[in-house]
Amino acid sequence: MQITLKDIARMADVAESTVSRALNDKPGVGKDTKRKILKIAQENNYRPNQLARGLAANKTNMIAVILSEMDSPGNIEIVKSIEKSADEKGYQIILCNTNNQEEKEKNYLSLLESNQVDGAIFIGGKLVGSHLLRASFSPKNNIVLVNRLAEENFFTSVLTDYSQGIFKAVKHLVGEGFKNIALICGHQNDLIEEEKISGYKLALREAGLEVKPELIFPTKADRQAGYDVFLDIIEKDVIPDAFISTRELTTIGLVEAIKMGGYFIPDDFAVVGYGDNILTSIIDPPLTVISEPVGKIANYSFEFLLKLINEKMNEQQIEVLTPELIIRESSISKYN
Repeated sequence: MQITLKDIARMADVAESTVSRALNDKPGVGKDTKRKILKIAQENNYRPNQLARGLAANKTNMIAVILSEMDSPGNIEIVKSIEKSADEKGYQIILCNTNNQEEKEKNYLSLLESNQVDGAIFIGGKLVGSHLLRASFSPKNNIVLVNRLAEENFFTSVLTDYSQGIFKAVKHLVGEGFKNIALICGHQNDLIEEEKISGYKLALREAGLEVKPELIFPTKADRQAGYDVFLDIIEKDVIPDAFISTRELTTIGLVEAIKMGGYFIPDDFAVVGYGDNILTSIIDPPLTVISEPVGKIANYSFEFLLKLINEKMNEQQIEVLTPELIIRESSISKYN
């Protein structure tokens, strides 16, 4: 059983306040008494309750990182980078997954509102709801949004320019001679996916190509959906010569289906995926990807939160970052 402050006081035959002063190196404790208390604490492997100490001091050195979904490798990479930055500054993170459920998000938000954490970073998710908006009105609630939108943005935010990322991919494929470019994406009621669809349409128009609704395929964000959508596509009248997949798991399924059908990448179909991570790196041939600046997203979001916690931010800040297109073999035309 973990030894407590009260246990040490009893073993040293002193008051709990004396133990507290000794352990926190504060004046008012004799040298012999302090030495005795520290020896007892060391021998019994005493560890202070960080949360209890934090609540007493109105600071916990803990932050909540609240994910809309755990299935996104890109989001996990952002979390890992935030954790590294937090550790360097003496903070710990509590990782929370809402699975896009509003009630779960409200429950995790209570960690912030009850001062159990010093701040919260929300990564991804639907349009900000009224519960989160209300929380933002209190100056004690330190909140940073990552890749999440609000109708009235009262939040310090770090955003990815998803539209520009897809725009770059379409422009590259058109430059390689591909004309019928399919978009495997999420549904338009997802604001992030809507941004990607917008970038796709804009790039086609600027290239003088027709936007064909029959080449836009909304799917679920999983491997099976990517596999199934290809089987549906090859039965249709308009067959694409290139694909852009906006999510990692969908890309994996799409590539598997192309290969299982006896087709070759990029000879039969060019493919551009999303996210430069462990999942997309195993694809053969090497996959052209739209890569988010994960490190910058993490650094900006944590530094913004730190400024809010330390009351060093005078006004809301918004940072918009542009994805990079990393060109590899999967999208290079054999005719160029």
